[in-house]
Amino acid sequence: MNLFFAFDAYTDIAVPHEAHQLASIVMDGLRNPDKPRPSGESVIGEIARQFSKISMKCASEIARRRFIATFDMYTAAVVQETIDRAENHIRSIDDYFLVRRHTIGAMPSFVLLHFELELPEEVFEDPVIQRLENASIDMIILFNDICSYNIEQASGNDGHNIVTIVMHHKQLGLKEAMKWTGDYYLKLEKDFLVDLKAVPSFGKTLDVEVRRYVDGLGNWVRANQCWHFESHRYFGTSGLEIQQNKRVVLLPR
Repeated sequence: MNLFFAFDAYTDIAVPHEAHQLASIVMDGLRNPDKPRPSGESVIGEIARQFSKISMKCASEIARRRFIATFDMYTAAVVQETIDRAENHIRSIDDYFLVRRHTIGAMPSFVLLHFELELPEEVFEDPVIQRLENASIDMIILFNDICSYNIEQASGNDGHNIVTIVMHHKQLGLKEAMKWTGDYYLKLEKDFLVDLKAVPSFGKTLDVEVRRYVDGLGNWVRANQCWHFESHRYFGTSGLEIQQNKRVVLLPR
């Protein structure tokens, strides 16, 4: 997760061409773990290289390839986010999800659920598995956007947030937009539980590994909720209190 946080910290304040350069550095580090990083380069390149090198000790080759491919999509989407920010562009709800499903970083994170396994592509191409992944990603997005909205609106950096987008396109107030987001989350939760019972069989050996993966998706969604309240990232030391009383004081812009 520190790899994500480091890249996120750098690109949050980057202009588009800087973000593109950082993305190229990170991906080169991931793809070339034995290549020394050039002098004067951003430390993010060495962080990525060391992560990739260490992962070779525990990850299957299939999982490593999948992680690099999905992390590439993540960095490309983050670059697009910086372009949107520079242009003050507020996406439509549908367009937002197309980009946000990558900027949230969930797909490369999900690879950790099967890091040492040899799950074939047929598993990930199955429509039920894809719906479970998408529902998990969207729930993570919605919960993150609800929790991060306050500090993002206070800093004027809330354009890449579903709450802002719903307020803008549906002409709603903050309270109504939060309710829309919460209602959508509950729908996704129900859809996930329905699909969880419909996972097909991939054969006796694979079924055990697939069950571990889809259970991990659900656990990731729940762990994401806990992390938001316990990490101090969005609520400081008041996270556990806010988790109980569901009240947040809106910060001044």
